[in-house]
Amino acid sequence: MFGVLPLLAAGGLAFAAVKNHRIQTGNDAFIPAAWHNLRTDEIFPDLLREPSTGGQQAPGWVRQGIVKDSDCKKALMPRLASVAVENGCTTVLRATYVDAGGEAAATVALCVLGSNDQARTIERSGLSVVADHPGPMVVPVAVPKTAAAGWRTSLGHGGGTMSPTLFGPYLAAITVGPTDPDRRYGNLPGEWKSSGQPESLVYQSLSTDLLFAFSHSFDKAVDGR
Repeated sequence: MFGVLPLLAAGGLAFAAVKNHRIQTGNDAFIPAAWHNLRTDEIFPDLLREPSTGGQQAPGWVRQGIVKDSDCKKALMPRLASVAVENGCTTVLRATYVDAGGEAAATVALCVLGSNDQARTIERSGLSVVADHPGPMVVPVAVPKTAAAGWRTSLGHGGGTMSPTLFGPYLAAITVGPTDPDRRYGNLPGEWKSSGQPESLVYQSLSTDLLFAFSHSFDKAVDGR
């Protein structure tokens, strides 16, 4: 789907030389082109989960499908699309994941912007995944014949954005919700009263965890680690 660094085909020694050069030079030349030069499974690995901090590791999220690069206005929810285009968005890559239990789906996006400063400007505009109720940011992508076959915009409950690298012109964004299109939130008892809204807020927490995991993974891929 994307171009691969030509030297990768030359064998392990050539790959090691490229990898070491990236680290030694701070990746100045490679970082802006990483979205194009990395393989799709390097950008969106088969499994995403938070880095282990000791103890039992979370089961993580399993990739269901990857979408070819898309127009920013078509791939992002309107609230993010408008500000992304204003900040130089040229393309968006997306992948859909399902949690290990098959109960939650997420579409993760890597947005290619004009600069890292522009990515951080968007993050600071109230759209950060750790902001107060940022909401879904990416148009969900259903994947036929998988647990995400019924995944769609109306099921998105959580989301947000994050700058996944220190220097790259990238913004990571996400939408998370249930895989079951018939999922309904019931009334919660007592002081929670009637709306069931706090129950749905679990998806915002999942958005934060998964976007951190993606950002960590992508940053490692860009640095050749």
